[in-house]
Amino acid sequence: MNTITDNPTAAARRFLHVWTTMLGLTDRPDRPRVEQLVKDAYRAAGLPHPRHIIWCASPLTMAWARSVFPLVADTPVGQSVTDQLVHGPMQRARTAARVGTGELATLCGELERGVLAVTKAREQALWDALVRDDLPFPDQPSWIKGTVAGTLTLHAQCKAAEAMAAAPRYQGIGDAVLGAMTPGTIALSFLRRRIGLVAETQGVAPLLDLLTEIHMLIAHANVCYISEPPVLIDEQAAYYVDGWELGR
Repeated sequence: MNTITDNPTAAARRFLHVWTTMLGLTDRPDRPRVEQLVKDAYRAAGLPHPRHIIWCASPLTMAWARSVFPLVADTPVGQSVTDQLVHGPMQRARTAARVGTGELATLCGELERGVLAVTKAREQALWDALVRDDLPFPDQPSWIKGTVAGTLTLHAQCKAAEAMAAAPRYQGIGDAVLGAMTPGTIALSFLRRRIGLVAETQGVAPLLDLLTEIHMLIAHANVCYISEPPVLIDEQAAYYVDGWELGR
């Protein structure tokens, strides 16, 4: 997806098709590459790279890991940096690209609406499912408790029992970033990869690469949580490796 075209409208149509197809894939991420992109994106946003990059088996595991880890970590996780890492740089890139009006603004709007049409129901199902699964940790099924405890043990000296007692309920994850579904991602990627506005979008280059590689992310100053994508998507649900099922 790197060829500049003389026909932006046709290019936008093809770009949207490729993008929405990508959103339905279940390829496993290249963890070393993604972790380097996390560091690069933090650096580009003027942030020190996080001390911990915590991979989670599903958004549910990530919600619990995000709640429990601050209670067992040896250092503070720090504040949420979603605005500094994602929204602020994207807004600056849009300003630099000067696409507030005209043909490019129209094309970018169509790209964003195209992604929203494909993903809105999926995103709503995700938030609804997380609300339904907000049970006290001791009441969670054994598979989620085991997955969360195993995830956290890689980064802190903690036992499953301690983790269960530490966080009776998980925090909200309204500041989560939904990978390639994140508003602005497809438009800026199109401007960079198809229209050739490379200099204008250079500040978000690692961020755009990161968002197209991940399923879901929560960013703190010292910790970045990343959810793995589903291992299977069919007409009924998305199925994650830890056993969580996201119905549609």
